[in-house]
Amino acid sequence: MKRSLVILTSIFIICGMAGASQAQSNSKEKIAKKTMKYVSQGSGAYLRQDYPQAIKLYSKALELEKREPTLEKDVWRVLVDNLGMSYGITGNHKKAREIFKYGLSKDNEYPMFYYNLACTYAETNDLDNAIVNLKRAFKYKENMIPGERMPNPETDDSFARYLNNPKFRRVLEELNSK
Repeated sequence: MKRSLVILTSIFIICGMAGASQAQSNSKEKIAKKTMKYVSQGSGAYLRQDYPQAIKLYSKALELEKREPTLEKDVWRVLVDNLGMSYGITGNHKKAREIFKYGLSKDNEYPMFYYNLACTYAETNDLDNAIVNLKRAFKYKENMIPGERMPNPETDDSFARYLNNPKFRRVLEELNSK
């Protein structure tokens, strides 16, 4: 479930877009700054591989964002993706699934939410749901954040146990042929 590309993407997006959004009111501006502060600090913890701290900070940012949306779309995607990844990396696959499903409820064409949801299912031995979500991820691969690349399930630790599974191999062949 570890992806260095998401880490690099999150740095690029957060640094590049931190000041991009103009707040309409003083109150909204304060919330926007506070939310962005939590996202930035969460990303720092994520980069240090301090996933418990990343969860704490990203969760605060997400709660603020749910109450008063202020983040640019791609920054929001990184927030949700890295929060879910942090839960997954720490072994809390149930919470990771919850976060990725929340992301999909708001942005159902972002492929990394599907991909990471597939990883959580794979990690909990639910191959059928892993496959369903992996296929959806590749269906929407054109909707990646600029500079982001679709991970290769053949080299992803989450899917390693399935590499010799005929059903999984057929899916990989199907995805590679597109």
